[in-house]
Amino acid sequence: MESLKENIFLVGFSGTGKTSVGKLLARMLGYEFVDTDLQIEANTGRSVPEIFATDGEAGFRQLESEVLESVCREDYQVVSTGGGIVISATNRTKMTANGYVFCLEARPETIMVRLMLASGEPGSVRPLLQGSDSYSRITSLKASRQAFYAESDWTVHTDFLTPEVVAAEVIRALELVKRRGEKGKGGATTPAGRAAADAMVFTPPAPDSNLLEIKASNRSYNVLFAPNLLKELGSLIKTHLPGSENRAVFVITDSNVAVLYGEKTLDLLRSEGFRPTLLSVPFGEQSKSLERVAELYEKLAEARAERKDIIVALGGGVVGDLAGFVAATWLRGVPLVQVPTTLLAMVDSSVGGKTGVNLPQGKNLVGSFYPPNLVLTDVNLLDTLPEREKRSGWGEVIKHALIPGADPDEHGALKRLTRLEANLSRLQAGEAEITAAILRESVAVKAGVVAQDEHETGLRMTLNYGHTYAHGLESAGGYSLLLHGEAVAIGMHGVALLAQQLGYCDAAFVERQRNLLESFGFKLKAAVDPERALAAMGLDKKSDGGAIRWIIPEGVGRISIRRDIPFEAVREVMKELIG
Repeated sequence: MESLKENIFLVGFSGTGKTSVGKLLARMLGYEFVDTDLQIEANTGRSVPEIFATDGEAGFRQLESEVLESVCREDYQVVSTGGGIVISATNRTKMTANGYVFCLEARPETIMVRLMLASGEPGSVRPLLQGSDSYSRITSLKASRQAFYAESDWTVHTDFLTPEVVAAEVIRALELVKRRGEKGKGGATTPAGRAAADAMVFTPPAPDSNLLEIKASNRSYNVLFAPNLLKELGSLIKTHLPGSENRAVFVITDSNVAVLYGEKTLDLLRSEGFRPTLLSVPFGEQSKSLERVAELYEKLAEARAERKDIIVALGGGVVGDLAGFVAATWLRGVPLVQVPTTLLAMVDSSVGGKTGVNLPQGKNLVGSFYPPNLVLTDVNLLDTLPEREKRSGWGEVIKHALIPGADPDEHGALKRLTRLEANLSRLQAGEAEITAAILRESVAVKAGVVAQDEHETGLRMTLNYGHTYAHGLESAGGYSLLLHGEAVAIGMHGVALLAQQLGYCDAAFVERQRNLLESFGFKLKAAVDPERALAAMGLDKKSDGGAIRWIIPEGVGRISIRRDIPFEAVREVMKELIG
């Protein structure tokens, strides 16, 4: 059976915001934007009012159906349709068969005000709404189409929402529609539908709070930020995991962390009445394997680990991914506590619920989305982290300061970036309080994005800012020359240069980002073969650079996702990253 196309069709009455929301959606998702009315005008060389005047409504509807037929042959489009396109059952069937249909709804009085405000714009006065009693015409015409609008996959009421909020809601709802598996049945509506949906919800922190609360699709959990949290591990587990008293706790860690914190952690858990066991794996990426998972399963089986027993992931990203996958799959899921010991794990892998292991064919090919029950970010654990690894983690923090996050308002990003710049010396000195505050702010960005896109269908792609070049550089260096954060830093610099070259951002943004990265000690060149790096990105000489979705910066807190980046521009920038 052929899979459903990824087109998004926006239907609804005139004045509900289809065009403005559609343009935003296309930019956020990296899709093409199509306005059926504009396409009709381009095809005929006549305006919509002129077509109605000469051909009548029947003639216009025929042209509209022909344009829709052409649009449905393509994929990855956001299509803003005319208000009456749903009148035709054939049109409704075509849209349902070739993508997802979202209805933008508004009350007649809202529509009337919007159309009046837009009355000076070309094409803003719809032919069927002309006349002295516009309100009555809107009410009656809308009522005649309402049953057809109701067949949509999802409806968003736009009366009190900005286009940015509506676009974010469509992206959030798209995931639910796909997950629901009821394509074409319609009937899901916001805000009423939102109350019943099992979407992830992010609660922003109070200004002086050391806690983030995240409600995932299958559990709620807290992320704590403070010094000396490891000392409180046992009591915090009791507080945040009710009924966990006296349970067996399996601390999965690596050989390096075990030397530093292994026995200490067991003693802390014993003092709170738990029955702890240390399960250590060799340090390094090679431990993210099915063979190591099988060994851990055997040890859990030997210990007769039960469903209410707890797994603690004590370590960096490798340990977090490995232990998370074991927790997700042992007895179909046991409680998981993440205690990240590296800066990168604190701001990235410990939050978001992604777990997994590698195969010989590639990294993270086997895994699951499994949110933890609790995350303890103890900034004192960074005291034993090598400076290079610490710097690598700051690369992710800088990235989170530059992207918009879940809030489309760019001022939030400007505040984060300014705060990071202002506290540079204190962060490099390792001051615990400011470090905890900055990390909480950074994780809040990721948590907010993940909250709206838990399973990576749209908005979460913005977290990959800098990763396209980074992937190529890491691969060309054999995954040993560069740490991940180092590669991301170079990748962010590269994509900013690319954006400037193509006119998407100005030199001031490139310079500000470069200065911050270099202030944290990042080198913005890598000694790798540029052609190998391009090949690893999927951009060999026979490839079209537009096949990759690029996360393109347009300024602080402003990102677009594009598929039309020319290969030669990508190649030229890659040369500047080599050295």
